[in-house]
Amino acid sequence: MSPAATLPESLDLGHHLNKRIRNVQPSAMKAMGALLANKNLLSLGGGTPHPSLFPMSHTTFTLPTLQSLNGNIDDWRAGVAPTEEVHLKKTGPGTEMDEGGVLDLNVILQYGLSNGYKELVEKLEQINLLLHGKTISDASIYVTLGNTDGVSKAFQLLVEPDVDTVLTEEYSFSSSLNSARAKGAKLYPIKVDADGLDPEDLENVLSGWDEVAQGRKPHLLYTIPCGQRYEAIYAIAQKHDVIIIEDDPYFPLQFTAYQSDATERADNLKAARAKLASPPAKAQDDDPAAVAKVFNDYAGVKSFLSRDVDGRVLRIDTFSKVFGPGVRLGWISANSLFVERLLRIGGELHCDGSWLIGLETTTQIPNGFSQAVLASYLSDKHWGIGGFIRWMWGVRLEYQQKRDFFLDKFAEYVPSEFVTTVPCGAGMFQWLKVDLTSHLRYIRTPIQTPAPVDLTSDTVGQEPVIPPGLQVKVPGNGGGTRYTTNTAELMDELWNYLVQEGGVLVLPAKSFLVPKPGADQTEGFNFFRATFAGDHEGIDKALAAFGVGIKKWFERG
Repeated sequence: MSPAATLPESLDLGHHLNKRIRNVQPSAMKAMGALLANKNLLSLGGGTPHPSLFPMSHTTFTLPTLQSLNGNIDDWRAGVAPTEEVHLKKTGPGTEMDEGGVLDLNVILQYGLSNGYKELVEKLEQINLLLHGKTISDASIYVTLGNTDGVSKAFQLLVEPDVDTVLTEEYSFSSSLNSARAKGAKLYPIKVDADGLDPEDLENVLSGWDEVAQGRKPHLLYTIPCGQRYEAIYAIAQKHDVIIIEDDPYFPLQFTAYQSDATERADNLKAARAKLASPPAKAQDDDPAAVAKVFNDYAGVKSFLSRDVDGRVLRIDTFSKVFGPGVRLGWISANSLFVERLLRIGGELHCDGSWLIGLETTTQIPNGFSQAVLASYLSDKHWGIGGFIRWMWGVRLEYQQKRDFFLDKFAEYVPSEFVTTVPCGAGMFQWLKVDLTSHLRYIRTPIQTPAPVDLTSDTVGQEPVIPPGLQVKVPGNGGGTRYTTNTAELMDELWNYLVQEGGVLVLPAKSFLVPKPGADQTEGFNFFRATFAGDHEGIDKALAAFGVGIKKWFERG
């Protein structure tokens, strides 16, 4: 890894900020924060409640010991793993740390700085360095209230309302897309395949963008990169000056290829766990860099952030998938300009549609308890950075086993002539492709291009016949053939049948599909998304019911 002194500073990318954010000024009161903390001043400023009036003096939580983090979390799930306790308590005046090396209750329950607590931010910087490296000298971190908050603030930072179009995968997370729309963005889909975003389509869309007909050329790419051609996409972003919003909650859950042989899988899992040295007695004796290398090498996936020499990547991480969604904690990694402006975001939209421009007036920082809990886990008094990566390693291997179990049962229960799937390489979901072309009621009728009108003859009654209930659609590939298809209608019918008759719920593809203006996309509706995040018994029962429902629906025609 290159020394920090040789790293380039990020490019000046301030032109990507929207006008409202560029005009937001720092808060005068927040600028006084350093003076308020100066113990040599007799302060009558501030207005922070006195800590003696906080009605809590002690709190304790329990976590698995560092020594138990060996890549196998079965003992923890069964409630028999060794544990230790963390005590947060009030301390004397001027004391900011308890004996566990984390913030005490006087600090946790008090107002805090908007960039998060120093102890936690420093640990997040270390995690970033070990998992992604450092490619620009001004790499910075902004603490968020989890993934959704991070996505929302990223769009608020970069989207010019009613002007910008955000590029994204043609199938994406609907809540994030709604967040973009709420910030005034239009959306435009880029084709995907088994390897993620299609660089050729991305290049074609950007190179062929017509600003007269389509509006401002896109400068934002929002992506959930579970399997991407990172190098090619980043090069295109550089060429067209595009900012990449890398929303990557599933980065810790990267898997190796699926193997159908259970014995071979067990042997490989045992070998994988053996690559990681046993945890030491104390976090200070661990080697986080060695732990991170095993973690990174396992699936071999490197992020956009790890390639970002320009500062054009805004990466969003979360503790939701490896700790718990309810902790509502995550972080944004970006260049210093973007992070500084994220600190200024605090606009509240009034009911009349006007904006109240302010600084740090809405979410402020994530609550002190969440930050203190995570800071405790990451402290060298407990897990340390190496221990946290060890925990993520164990969670990753557990979800990989869940994926493998799902695929085993899918092959056992679901008729492959009707539904197929490609083993995922990351995350918590499998995409299930339904082959509707074998269904008795599937219709795809070409519509012939009308012949030139002959005004000398009567053509009434000779119009092309369109089957009832179908719409005339134009293919999304730009071809000239027009046709009708009932894919959407059949998938709606199948989904309802599975819910009402089969008692099983899967999510339809149309919930994730990003509309493309003027294009027929219904042929892409023939997918369901299913999760393997549940327990084995639930997965088994659900896939059995899904398989029965699929078979009956096709057989009834």
